[in-house]
Amino acid sequence: MTVERPDILVRLERRRQEAIRRAFLRLDAVALGAGAAAVFGLGLAAATAILLFRGSADGEVGPKLALLGQFLPGYRVGWPGVAVGLLEGAAAGFALGWLVASVRNAALRFVLWKAVADQRRWRRRHLLDEI
Repeated sequence: MTVERPDILVRLERRRQEAIRRAFLRLDAVALGAGAAAVFGLGLAAATAILLFRGSADGEVGPKLALLGQFLPGYRVGWPGVAVGLLEGAAAGFALGWLVASVRNAALRFVLWKAVADQRRWRRRHLLDEI
């Protein structure tokens, strides 16, 4: 005699499995890198352009933003700096996004491997209990 599970329990089990599956999806490293590249590149270019449009009465525009020239070769607060900031900001954003997704995927892979190993170890340890 087989016992049928009520329909509500079947639906709840499917929803639970779907939620677990969504929680453990891998991130696409290239997609996250591309998104971060767009945000970083456009953000740096926009910040530079806004400073240039605003201007300054004493002729010194964006001394804090100009410090980025120490880290980004060729970057200066000026119209050529907008293009350089766009390109170098996009490159840095892509590298950071790709790195974050790759590290997250590796950590997730390790956690799942550890969970499976623990489950197998528990089953071996309690083998006689199940007989």
